[in-house]
Amino acid sequence: MAQVHIPETREQGELPENRLLRQSIRYRGRKTLRAKSEIRRLEILEATLRIAARDGLRGIKHRAVAREADVPLAATTYYFRDIHELISDSFMLFAEKARDNLDGFYDTINLVLDTIPTETLRRGGPQRRELAARLSVISTAYLYEQFTKRRQQVLAEQVFLMEALRDDRLAGLARSYREAWTAGLRQILERLDSPSPVRDAALLVNVTLGMGYDTLLNDQRVDYNALSETVGRVIGLALGEPEPEPS
Repeated sequence: MAQVHIPETREQGELPENRLLRQSIRYRGRKTLRAKSEIRRLEILEATLRIAARDGLRGIKHRAVAREADVPLAATTYYFRDIHELISDSFMLFAEKARDNLDGFYDTINLVLDTIPTETLRRGGPQRRELAARLSVISTAYLYEQFTKRRQQVLAEQVFLMEALRDDRLAGLARSYREAWTAGLRQILERLDSPSPVRDAALLVNVTLGMGYDTLLNDQRVDYNALSETVGRVIGLALGEPEPEPS
């Protein structure tokens, strides 16, 4: 099985939930020993993700994936014994990429917090409202990019999470994926002296998933100002502060 490489420095300070997600990412398809074979395997999985986002899981067939990846039909059956193994491994690849993307966002937030005076990080501290506004700007920019430039990934996320409700073999990874997402937020909220970091981390995840779903459902351009207003209100709530003033 292909192993996910995680830099040693990140593992040392890794949250238990993040470690659980990393350990849950286990590919079931044929093990690859050569770089060329690994590239082809990833091309097949990337093609599967594109089909999942475009046509849903019902569109994932060996022949359709081979055509999308521009590889011989025999290549898909060589690396993956059946459709479920192909679907499962594509979810693994999605979770791996999504985790790295989230880690980058959390790293950015934590770097910002490293520059903030300790008294401001405490609830009711000076310039707390300005900090909430700054975090709102960063978070809005991140979500705007997700909902516009990474729209296919957002759609694939919705597809896989819905499929996990029906497939116990995917449900475990979906839970680990969500727990890792929530854990990173909880750690940040704890640094910010949130009144209820566990509850508010779950709230932020639910709101973000809902916004992603609404964006896809309405199939319209994302209103940056409306997104900023929503993010500002939620962050202000999580920090126990009034809604931050527009930047």
